[in-house]
Amino acid sequence: MTNLVELLAFAAERFGTRTFAVDAPSGRELSFSGLKESSACIAAALRERFGVAPGSHVAMLLPNCVEILPIYFGILRAGCVFVPINARLKADEFQFIVSDCEAQAVFVHPATWKPAREALKTLGWTKPVIAVGFDTAPEGTIALTELLVVGRAAKPVQIKSERDADGLGSPSYSAAREDVAAIIYTSGTTGRPKGAMLTHGNILFNIESTIAGHGLRESDVHLLIVPLFHVTGLNTIMPTALFQGSPMIVSASIDPEEVVEIVARYRCTTFFGVPTTFYLLANLRDLKIEMLASLRLICYSGAPMSPLTIQRLRELFPRVELHNFYGLTETTSVTTVLPDSEALARAESVGVAPPGLQLAVMDDHDSALPPGELGELCVKGPGVLKGYFKRPDATAEAIREGWFHTGDTAYMDSEGYVFLRGRKKEMIIVAGENVYPIEVENAICAHPAVQEAAVFGRPDPALGEVVHAAAVLRPGQTVSERELRAFLAPRLAGFKQPRTIVFLEKLPRNPSGKVMKRDLK
Repeated sequence: MTNLVELLAFAAERFGTRTFAVDAPSGRELSFSGLKESSACIAAALRERFGVAPGSHVAMLLPNCVEILPIYFGILRAGCVFVPINARLKADEFQFIVSDCEAQAVFVHPATWKPAREALKTLGWTKPVIAVGFDTAPEGTIALTELLVVGRAAKPVQIKSERDADGLGSPSYSAAREDVAAIIYTSGTTGRPKGAMLTHGNILFNIESTIAGHGLRESDVHLLIVPLFHVTGLNTIMPTALFQGSPMIVSASIDPEEVVEIVARYRCTTFFGVPTTFYLLANLRDLKIEMLASLRLICYSGAPMSPLTIQRLRELFPRVELHNFYGLTETTSVTTVLPDSEALARAESVGVAPPGLQLAVMDDHDSALPPGELGELCVKGPGVLKGYFKRPDATAEAIREGWFHTGDTAYMDSEGYVFLRGRKKEMIIVAGENVYPIEVENAICAHPAVQEAAVFGRPDPALGEVVHAAAVLRPGQTVSERELRAFLAPRLAGFKQPRTIVFLEKLPRNPSGKVMKRDLK
């Protein structure tokens, strides 16, 4: 296959009216052929109703719901680029991304409408806003249901694909493997998010990596509670399920009791999540193990998993395979997988690379280090991003001679197993969400009473890590921790909020002037 539109056409032709996705809260179902039809309508409406040109960027601010699927493929079928935005972001964060990616249309949801409305108002937004899941679409927006009607009445978008079987006529658009399919924003060390450009080829390769690494099967029923605005949901579970014809059960809830009920109701066989989710599940009071008897595979990533939690999962689910895995937005998703046989024996490892990806641990001069030596983990192969949108400087810094430099400090043993030992760029991972200290520090220092701040992570048994901060006030200024928290609340997503803020007379520094965050921890 050349692109994801061909993947959709292949799946619709092969699996037809079989159920592809179920919206767990409502029970609404979407078939493979229904996905193709709905996405074609959205594509036609984007082009005919709104005049969105091929190559344009279309943003989405939605929590997990079935509607994301036709929106995603509708955007691709229109020849556009999909920009999923973290549904937990605040107005300022959303505003920056929408502006930076040069979006020509935005999809919003009741759960995200408040920050979206505020951000779009600040931007003086006059472009299309499509409302998804509202009882009544807000003023100035158009409902997705209306868009589908408009799309059916519009002239269909012509798409070149050998497997396209819905009679769309002569071809006018076809994506190449190297064309960008999605731009996914990841926080950067400059304090502003960077848009990672992922191609159709990146995502198609990741399907191969997912099957090779995790052994997903056509007979699986996938629980999809990881966000579809992140790469595990969007690039790993969803396209692999589409390729194999496997149904997905979609939910935005990570409440362990609700998760257990969903698994039991739909007989889910795979369960991807962050360690926090499994920590809560393993410690759930009155857990009825028989309700989870259908599970055969549990996959966890995004933060270190405590060996005690792994042991507890092994005791609870002795027949279930446990896979730790490691991935980055910039590497599309699956980068290493730790097989079930090593879940406890190598509990501190994130595993080995799937076929087709090369890994190396390099020193500061970009020379590969031997097994056991600590350096920066680097990745090379078809999963590496095309670059950062409008950031040639960041692209050149991150990708050198084809190697993507992850910023993670690690070592590999003689068998190729990777052991992470911290983050070169001091990133903090809170329940699978990336937090870069500089972003939080900038927000704290925006308060007029604060002179400087240092942000760092500390281990947490439930979340993996949590954010903490130290601040130095300007001479003669005062502010309480409570007041500073109130100042940060509208500026940072919840997972980025410091658990504690301490006030110091000065920050500890080494002789060269660098803040010693190790001393603060």
